Amino acid sequence: MKNKGIVFILSAPSGTGKTTACKLLRKKLPELKFSISHTTRSIREGEVEGVDYHFIPQKEFQEKIERGDFLEWAKVHSQYYGTTFETVDRHRQNGDDLLLELDVQGAQTLREANYEGTFIFLLPPSIKELEIRLQKRSTEPEEVIKARIEVSKNEVKKFNLYDYILTNSDLEETAEILLSIIRAERCRKSRYLPPSSDIRSLLNSKVNS
Repeated sequence: MKNKGIVFILSAPSGTGKTTACKLLRKKLPELKFSISHTTRSIREGEVEGVDYHFIPQKEFQEKIERGDFLEWAKVHSQYYGTTFETVDRHRQNGDDLLLELDVQGAQTLREANYEGTFIFLLPPSIKELEIRLQKRSTEPEEVIKARIEVSKNEVKKFNLYDYILTNSDLEETAEILLSIIRAERCRKSRYLPPSSDIRSLLNSKVNS
């Protein structure tokens, strides 16, 4: 017998460094599975189809919504993002721990549905630093960046959706903290499965010491 895998939901305001932190975490913990989301946005330099996202046309995304394929989906900055049931369920049934990299809307959808998972919120050191990081991307005009900043401010106010909150000041430190959270969640009493039958028998006896 084995436990179903744990689903870790990680989200952050745009530009916080969530995707980079996830990539480093996966190097440190290669057995951690990663849910590849679908999106309608254009592929960015350095991204790979089927590795970073499944990049699909809006029409195809809408068809998936109508079929009920998505565990969660959201429209963020005029583009659609979604996580399919099939991806998550397959890993959980295999007993794999799974990392979902979601926007705040997606995390809120799962939380409101009482979805079983560990919710982690990654924040920038400051709003000013967030604006600097977005400007360094050089992928969007200034007015778009300003709009993103306002959205990010509202997202920060939704911190109560999460079980853990950390600040991404140093990427290496952030990845180590995420690793510590995963290890701690694996050791929860409710998830423990003894490797031996004698220990399992003692735990199941529920005899108070």
